[in-house]
This record gives sequence, C-alpha cells and structure tokens, in this order.
Amino acid sequence: MPLRSVPILAALLLLIPLLTAGIAAPAVAQDASPAAVEPNTDISGSVDIGMVANPQMVALQDLVNAGEFAKAYPNIELNLTVLPENEIRQTITQDVTTQSGQFDVFTVGPFEVPLWAEQGWLEEVGEDVSADAAYDLDDIFPSMTAGLSYEEGLYALPFYGESSMTFYRTDLFEAAGLEMPERPTWDQIAEFAAALHNPDEVYGLCLRGLPGWGEQGAPLTTVINAFGGRWFDEEWQAQLDDEDSSAAIRFYIENLQEYGPPGVEQNGFTETETLFVQGKCAMWYDATSAAELITDPNENPDFYEQVGFAYPPGQKLPTGSWLWSWNFAMAANSDAKDAALAFMTWATSKAYVQTVVAAEGGWGRAPTGSRQSIYDDPSYQERAAGFADIVVNAINESNPNEPTEEPVPYTGGQFVRIPEFQQLGNDVTQEFAAALVGDVTVDEAIATANDLANQVAIDGGYQE
Repeated sequence: MPLRSVPILAALLLLIPLLTAGIAAPAVAQDASPAAVEPNTDISGSVDIGMVANPQMVALQDLVNAGEFAKAYPNIELNLTVLPENEIRQTITQDVTTQSGQFDVFTVGPFEVPLWAEQGWLEEVGEDVSADAAYDLDDIFPSMTAGLSYEEGLYALPFYGESSMTFYRTDLFEAAGLEMPERPTWDQIAEFAAALHNPDEVYGLCLRGLPGWGEQGAPLTTVINAFGGRWFDEEWQAQLDDEDSSAAIRFYIENLQEYGPPGVEQNGFTETETLFVQGKCAMWYDATSAAELITDPNENPDFYEQVGFAYPPGQKLPTGSWLWSWNFAMAANSDAKDAALAFMTWATSKAYVQTVVAAEGGWGRAPTGSRQSIYDDPSYQERAAGFADIVVNAINESNPNEPTEEPVPYTGGQFVRIPEFQQLGNDVTQEFAAALVGDVTVDEAIATANDLANQVAIDGGYQE
C-alpha cells in the first residue's frame, strides 16, 4: 500500500515577531566584510550537486565560481548542475528514485524529503550538524526542520524558506486611485487587474502558467484552497470538479487569459519575476522569497521603490498560502559524504548569509526565511521594513496539516503529499495550460484533471 501521508512533526512556526531595532542582536551588516575563513584541509573529495536555478542558488553558484567555497575547503571540488525548476526536479527525481548516483547533494523541498527518507534514499544529517555549535541548528525555524524530518531524524538542511504574498506597483495603484487592502480577496484582485490592465504597457495580473506541480500547480492549489476547494475528499474521491475547486480553476485561467501576459503558459517563477522587474506586471502573487530581489536597486533599478506588499489573497478562507523551503539533501549512496556535508553546512550557515550579502552589496539574492538570526539583524530589519512582518505572519499562518476548508486525508498547502503527486500534478497542470492557450475549454480541462486524480487514487489504493 502506498504511503498515505507523512505528517509534519512540529506545531507550525514558533517564529518570533521581528525584534525592535533597540534590542541588541548579532548583525549581518550589509556593509560588513565576512569574517576571515580558516581553511579546512582535512576533508577532500569531489561533490556533484544538482540545484534549481532560482536567484538565491545562482548567487551561490557565482560565489562558488569566485572561489568562496574553496577558501573554506580548498581540497573539495564542487561540480554544480543548475537547471530550471521543472528540469532539475525531473533530473533529481529520476536520479534518486533509480539510485543511479548522479548527484551527491541536491535541492529538494518538504514534499520529497519525508517520502524519500522513508525509502532510505537520503542520508540523515541532523546528528552531525546538531553537534556543530558554529552551525547553530537551533537558529533554524522549527517549521522548516519539521518538514525535513522523518522518524526523529533530519534529512535535509534549509537554504531558504517561504510562504506566498501579493506584490503590486504602488505607483500604478496611486495613479488609478486604487488602494490595495492589507488582506485582499481574489475578487478584489480581479477588479484591480481589470482596472490596471494596459497590454501595451503593463499586464493587470501575473501568475505562473508553466505546467508543473511546483510551478503552475503551487499558486493554483492555494487559490483552490482559498476558494474552499480541495484535491480529494476524505475518501480520496477527486474534488477538482466540485463547485468550489472548479470556480477557483476557472478564475485562475480566465483571469490570466484576460489580464495576463501573452505566452503565460511558458512562465514559471523566474520568468514571472523577470516580468515584474521589467515593469510589466501591475500585480503578482507568488513566493515571499522574491521580496528581497524585487526591492533591490541592483536587481530592480527602475521600480524597486514602487513595490507594495499584501497578504496572500483569500476568498472563502481568509487566506490561501503555502509553506515551502528549498533545502540541500545528501544521497544515501554518495561516496563523498564528508565532503558533501561540508558543502551543505557551508551553504546553509549563518556565515554564508554574511558572505553573500557582502559580496552582493545587499540582500537581493540572500537566502532568507529559514534562520531567526536574519530577522534579528538590524540591517535586515531596516532593509525589509516594508515586507518582513507580512512574510513572517504569512509563514506563521500557513498550515500544511489543515490547508483546506473541508477535511482532507493529505498534508500540503500547495501539494498533496503522496508519491504519485509529482506526476499527477504535472499532468493536471498540462491540461490547464492547454486551456490557457485555448486548445481545450476550461470545463474540459477540469473534467480531464478530475479523472486523472481519481485514477491515481484508484491505482494507488487510496480509494476503497
């Protein structure tokens, strides 16, 4: 019988609200130089690493290429493979599930980690890092380590964490006489999109349209949740065609058709982020981890001062958000485990944050959302004053154990944690992308998606 669900082990987020500037805290000052590195020559080896090509990982790649890792571990060679999300997910999943040994270390999320740890495919790393005082495992938010745990073991280390939020152009709202609520509804988002859409200059609403369970599927599932829908009921009967779920799917597709950019079916996270930075989006709903980049004058020189922030939109539910992290995990069959762990701890350490901020001259591509010390840092508090409270609260309010209005037999705010969901999510979002471009009607896409979900539940033995 397939695994039904893997519960998240800890109560959601013990995040402390941002400290006031008057409280002393260890700082990672933006203009400070990182501390001198004492080289470790005891560990040697070659480590093959697969990473998603998100901005924070690309910054890491740049630092590795600039020799920053070699300063700490001169006898370790790193071989980085950095690919777009859908491509690297497929490559890593095939490598891990077939045990082919292509990668020693790879980026994964809280969807895969408990499932793969149960299969014995991941190396437990918690025992080693908990003994490393400099690493300071207790500094990492409990919600992040909870999603990376299996049977009391820790099987990945968080690089950065996120929920979701609404980004918008304050100058466009002001010019149109509009005011974004702190907690908008999706109906309000649609009204704003209609008012602001000017396809020759700016699109009213930008969302992911690229097929993929972690691309289009992530924000779409949170919209389904917000509308009161769900993927399955308690008996594992597919619910994508019920009144609430179908209304959410129809809303998502039709608003992108009406107010989104052309070619939206090709836009994932990074493509949509680029559109926002180019000034092409009046509004964008996506990951909180984008906030630092789109407000960085180095990354968004034309519009960084015109970015506003709001909570994830609600509808029937007051909010529909996700809880996610990108993490580094080690293959259990790696033959370079000491060197692999050295890279993992370096990349997810407090010292790495200091290094990237100093090298970049700002927080734009720094990994955030996983360590308390970042939110205790006065320079970050000043830099993130416009959005940090929303980010922390959105993470706190995300509940993958109870993501929907009606009960469900699965965990996950933007996914269904069963092994079959990767393929199911890819197939379903392919149907919705076909509806986006008009190859099928929205109703036809919903009907096909519901049939696919039911077939997975039957084939997997979830339905009685």
